[in-house]
Amino acid sequence: MIQNMSSKPLKALILKTLKITAMVAFAVAFVVLTVILAPKILTLQDPAVRESVRAKVDAAGMKGVVAVFLLQVIQVVIAFVPGEPVELLCGFLYGTFGGLLLCLVGIAAGTALVFTFSRFFGRRYIGAFVDSDKYKKLAFLRNPVRRDAMFFLLFLIPGTPKDVLTYFAPLTKIPLARFMAISCMGRIPSLISSTFIGSNIKEGNFLFSALVFVIFGALGLVGIVIYNRVIEKYRKRKPADRGKPPAADNVPK
Repeated sequence: MIQNMSSKPLKALILKTLKITAMVAFAVAFVVLTVILAPKILTLQDPAVRESVRAKVDAAGMKGVVAVFLLQVIQVVIAFVPGEPVELLCGFLYGTFGGLLLCLVGIAAGTALVFTFSRFFGRRYIGAFVDSDKYKKLAFLRNPVRRDAMFFLLFLIPGTPKDVLTYFAPLTKIPLARFMAISCMGRIPSLISSTFIGSNIKEGNFLFSALVFVIFGALGLVGIVIYNRVIEKYRKRKPADRGKPPAADNVPK
């Protein structure tokens, strides 16, 4: 008993350390890549350079598509890694709607993977990727009356932690096919905005891309505020009104 009690804080500390390390590594990699790629991106104002990029993408063929697809799947599985860089890359390489399609296929595959593993292994598996406090706040989504509509709304609002929602959903009784349809449809507006920006960067429209990025960035901040208010609103309700905690669901613990 004492050993179990002492091992839990240790596991939590190790998990937290790994998450922080991964986040720092991601941030450092992003900064390094930005510094390296920024001068090359600026050369896209030259039509000859843009044509060269198109030729390289065409030459990569299905290998490039599969590589970006796998990158999108990994991003969904590792919940704390932001999806925007991958979405921008999809738009940059394959255009607004080609990038959108690739993102959706990758997200659907990642969602199915996360959902299946989370429902089968339960909260212990989820705890390896998402803090328990985060998914406990979403307990109100267990109510089947509002569940589907709220899932769609939360996926539609920019700035919400969509991959956390993907890990939480299996703790409810929502079917996989329905959740995939709801989550993919809700993600489309934000995905289009990202792939649209990525596509315009490739065309050398930097000022326009920056303007669109700022607009959607502001919408994302508003979305975070709305998300927190929605969560707080339902947390203040009586337990009978907001649904039982996730731990009460019939999933492995």
